[in-house]
Amino acid sequence: MNANCPLCHSGDIALITNRLRFGKTADVYSCKSCSLVFLDQNSFSFPKNFYEVDYHQTYLTHVDPDMLDPQKHFEKMLGASKFWINKIRGLLRGNEDVLDVGCSTGHVMMGIKDAAKNVFGSELSKKEVEYCSVILGMNVSDAPLRERFSSQRFDLITLVFVLEHIGDPITFLKELKSYLKPGGSLAIVAPNIMDPLVSLYAIPEFLQFYFCIEHLYYYSPKTLQLVLDMAGYEGVVESIQEYPIGNHLNWAYRHKPSETLAARTILPNIELSPGADDAKWTIFWGDINEQYKNYLSSQGYGDRIWAVAKVKNDN
Repeated sequence: MNANCPLCHSGDIALITNRLRFGKTADVYSCKSCSLVFLDQNSFSFPKNFYEVDYHQTYLTHVDPDMLDPQKHFEKMLGASKFWINKIRGLLRGNEDVLDVGCSTGHVMMGIKDAAKNVFGSELSKKEVEYCSVILGMNVSDAPLRERFSSQRFDLITLVFVLEHIGDPITFLKELKSYLKPGGSLAIVAPNIMDPLVSLYAIPEFLQFYFCIEHLYYYSPKTLQLVLDMAGYEGVVESIQEYPIGNHLNWAYRHKPSETLAARTILPNIELSPGADDAKWTIFWGDINEQYKNYLSSQGYGDRIWAVAKVKNDN
């Protein structure tokens, strides 16, 4: 074992698995010193131009073939991202310049554009850049930020399911600081290693689905807070449970993922007999879901991390 923790540089690490999504292999470790879970970037290699061309072809389409079609992907993700769109809208007052890094088909941008003054996007996928620019008419490009924007340009920079893909997150976050206005904010949404399907339940099929070559870091609120601190930010990092109890029951019984929107349905995947009271059934599971999320929160579990941070004031 030659790997060291990329965050605290400790060599005291333990192998979690080397079996990843789609039968791929790479080494996933947990650091015993700082608790970071990470993929050893020397244990595999990406195809050339992976994010520019291949990402959706390998990451999501086994569950949801619509991801190959930018229009269908946009429509589906606009609904699937509603929770995070509303969280971001809550940070806006209407006069902000916003940059969405890793904007994909622009679903978050479109969801917040009427709540900000200007919204810009940065994306590597050439197909999605074209869709955002030509079809949506949004200001999106794959050009380096330094070629597009001056320093201190933005009131808010968003990273919605992006940071887990970044090989050197501290350097990346330090670079983004230069594009924030004084007092500007960084908003991050990332998967949480404290996802109950990972850290509470014993479902081997989910672990092979969860760990993938695209995600280089598997943050917890603790380790993300450490990364932000090392990059010169301070703010609030919290654990949130996005997926409902229905998705967890489906995983427990079916041992496979559901389609993007179906996975966010509170109801378990159980067909009711004719004449059943659908309304009362839905209310029942809504109440159960709230109790379930409260329980998970009380035990420190959650499938997402939500962080809002500002540049540290060292004076």
